[in-house]
Amino acid sequence: MNQIKKVEKTKMSRGTKRLLEEAINGLEPSEQCNTNAICDKMVELIMDRYDGATLDYQLKRMDLETTGRIIEKINAYFQKHPHKIEEVSLTV
Repeated sequence: MNQIKKVEKTKMSRGTKRLLEEAINGLEPSEQCNTNAICDKMVELIMDRYDGATLDYQLKRMDLETTGRIIEKINAYFQKHPHKIEEVSLTV
């Protein structure tokens, strides 16, 4: 029997998308498609903005509590906006 896999859509808030775009723009052009570099930059931005209980609350609210979840958001962003990868490739 053929089984069809359901693909879960990764929901992303406007704040998460804005944070992701800020992280991408804050990197060197050669690093802007590197998932790990983007993840590191996002974590850096989050740590600079929030602290203590506020940090925990924001991470939970944006569904960015683990690096795995952050990577999922990055991958979903590039799947939804493939032209961003092409733009970066052209500038390198």
